[in-house]
Amino acid sequence: MSEVQIFGGASSAVIMVAYCAMTAIALLGIFIVLYLSKSNSKKSVGMLDELVLDERQQNRDGYTSVTDKSKFLGAIGVCVTDLRPAGTITVEGEPVDVVTEGSFVKQGNIVKVINVDGSRVLVRQI
Repeated sequence: MSEVQIFGGASSAVIMVAYCAMTAIALLGIFIVLYLSKSNSKKSVGMLDELVLDERQQNRDGYTSVTDKSKFLGAIGVCVTDLRPAGTITVEGEPVDVVTEGSFVKQGNIVKVINVDGSRVLVRQI
């Protein structure tokens, strides 16, 4: 079997120069990346700092990921959609996304909120 030759019938001196050039380019690239990653800013950690979000949304500033739905615990509502097992009910005119215990409940039926866990509201048909 013949060997795969990268440089076709080139002499060993040409091959050696090519390998040295590739090594030099690789080392130069590493030094450039290291130089660019250093910055005069105390806060900076690299050249990609402008792409990274460094601000945080705090609850004390009014940012919340989950609205408090514990006020619906024990409330009675009417199904606006079929609950299969998830859907929407209305409680005192306010729409609420809910989940049943696993059974299907038809639109118009009355349900009671039996558990609230974060944004998950669990209901049971009455």
